[in-house]
Amino acid sequence: MPQSKSVSAGSEWRAHWTVVLAAAAGVSLSAVSLSSLGVMMEPIEQEFGWSRTQISFGTSLISFIAMALATVVGLAIDRLGARFVAIVAATMMCAGVALMSSVAGSLWQWWGLWIIVGLAAAAMPTVWLTPISSLFQSGRGLAVALTLSGSGISTSLVPIVANALLAEYGWRGAYLGLGAIWAVVVLPLVLLFFRGPAPRKAAGPASAGAGASAAASPLPGLTAREGFASPTFYKLAFAAFLSMSAGVALILNLVPVLRFTGLTPATAAAVAGIIGIATIIGRIIGGWLMDRMSAGTIAALASGGAIALPALLLAAPGSTTAAAAGVAIYGLLGGAKVPAVAYLTSRHFGARAFGTLYGAVNTAIALGVGIGPLAANYVYDITQSYTPVMWTAVPFLALAAVFYLSLGAYPDFTERKADA
Repeated sequence: MPQSKSVSAGSEWRAHWTVVLAAAAGVSLSAVSLSSLGVMMEPIEQEFGWSRTQISFGTSLISFIAMALATVVGLAIDRLGARFVAIVAATMMCAGVALMSSVAGSLWQWWGLWIIVGLAAAAMPTVWLTPISSLFQSGRGLAVALTLSGSGISTSLVPIVANALLAEYGWRGAYLGLGAIWAVVVLPLVLLFFRGPAPRKAAGPASAGAGASAAASPLPGLTAREGFASPTFYKLAFAAFLSMSAGVALILNLVPVLRFTGLTPATAAAVAGIIGIATIIGRIIGGWLMDRMSAGTIAALASGGAIALPALLLAAPGSTTAAAAGVAIYGLLGGAKVPAVAYLTSRHFGARAFGTLYGAVNTAIALGVGIGPLAANYVYDITQSYTPVMWTAVPFLALAAVFYLSLGAYPDFTERKADA
């Protein structure tokens, strides 16, 4: 049995590795705007006199838009096809990033461009993962993990590229360059290689024959209505919200949090840089493990183990070693957790309405991403301390682990389809 699974996974990879390549490039594009903002923050602040809260509010707009549209976009992916939605979203994202170079001093114009980026981001990463959930069965865990590793690539690469462009051409030239570079890389890969399941169409009279009926049979899995009626959906969404809101509250404010604990600015930046590489490694290892053990167990271990970051920062404030260890552990485990959520959605609900249901799960994730950092900074503004934020993260992550464990075994949609 293990040997046949290995052969099946190898066959999947030989047939569809280019889809994973294009999807990973698409995921890297989705992280460009967020990964570059830290580099652009200071020169924009100096030129326009805006506060950092006003500048960074654009990132919250992305989360709120994704929260509002994720389920609708998922439904569009299921109806129109992943390829069509991916081309539109990727083009809009590249244009939105490049157009940030045109801001003339109006804060509303700045936020308007973040809305454009947010509309494109609402389709990501659902659109990139939808074909993966259908094309890969035995090797799905690794395929999902490698696809989502694109964000780790951006986390590591974008600040370096943006800083180099900033030094040479200013922040306007940097935004224009980032949009152009990712357009040149990502759009050809999507146009050439990104293929997903064809949009489903209702069967007409011509499809009455047995052969036509087989061709028109739906993908295996639950319908959107069945998925939304399942307690498993709400357990997964709530677990994703808890783990994401707690984690992002710390990670998006990682340098300020590390500086609050006593690290110098240079040391805090260096320690924060560990997160990108650790995330990529964690995603690859986690993806390999998901094809061999329960993804619910992996997600639970990742959420529970992530408590190491706030625990080490609280136990040893000012210690570079403790901070580096906490960030590395969080990156490794967080890298495994994010693809686990996508994998769990595909296994518990199947491919039939994956776009709709994963889009809805992404609503919970977007809510966590939008609320977590805002709440953390609000607490800091009131208390001048990140200590309450770190203490709050501990029960959030622990409770998320409990909900991941409660998901249970994967259903067998092959038997369900045969019975139908």
